[in-house]
Amino acid sequence: MKNKTILISLLFITSKIIAQLPNTDIWLLDIKANRDSIVLKNPVNITNRLGYDNQPSFSPDGKYILYTSIHEDKQADIYKYDLITKNISQFTKTATSEYSPTFMPDGKNISVVMIEADSTTQRLWKFPIRGGPPSLIMKDIDSIGYHCWITKDSLALVMITKSPTLEVVNVKTQKYKVLASNVGRCITSVSETLFYVQKKDSTKYYLSNYMKSIKDREKNYYSLPNEDYAILLSFQPIYFTGVKSKIMASYPFKNTDKVILDLSNKGIKNITRIAISSDGTKMAIVAESK
Repeated sequence: MKNKTILISLLFITSKIIAQLPNTDIWLLDIKANRDSIVLKNPVNITNRLGYDNQPSFSPDGKYILYTSIHEDKQADIYKYDLITKNISQFTKTATSEYSPTFMPDGKNISVVMIEADSTTQRLWKFPIRGGPPSLIMKDIDSIGYHCWITKDSLALVMITKSPTLEVVNVKTQKYKVLASNVGRCITSVSETLFYVQKKDSTKYYLSNYMKSIKDREKNYYSLPNEDYAILLSFQPIYFTGVKSKIMASYPFKNTDKVILDLSNKGIKNITRIAISSDGTKMAIVAESK
């Protein structure tokens, strides 16, 4: 579909790139929010091993987390962390590599970006939550880096191009619309509104949104310190990002940013991905340690 370029951040599964992937762990924190303050507490390293653990995604009921993990076999598979029992189990075990586990609107499946047997094709597949073989979601759409669901029939895709491109795709027709180029990897849908990051350069990141219902978008309406973010819909929208060892909260209505927690005392040197449970009580972060 498009000319591909190898982007390490988009995780092509070659031995050379695997060797360059950072050692990352997933940490779980409790969120306590009220009208005037946000408190993050009880940070726990839930993976705590040498290797790549990344891309956490909370189940809709908040009972477990799915995430991408690379072990000794050099395969990327999806693993499951149970928040109640604290047990870890392997969710996918295939001859291919799977990334970016995402719960689908149907409540029955998760979608993943699969690097297929030829090691170059990257398409979207789905796995039943209750177990079973995977199936291809869109045959004609290749070169997918990241994705999120806007509705049950529409997807946002960050495509692997020289400058990463954001597209909105109709799942049934596989027709797509290009929204923006040079975008960040983090895309989020809230109430059928798509949020994404526009990258101006290596240090400037701006949050934008797109609403399919009005076929419009609000460009670059808030500056973020990082391309990875998560949205907490509490008493007001709050955007969380990681800056080195610190978790930042951005309050767009007040136009202020605030350090909520510094995890340097836990040996953390760099926070990237952030995910928040649907009830707003749990946060998962991906972090590199010293």
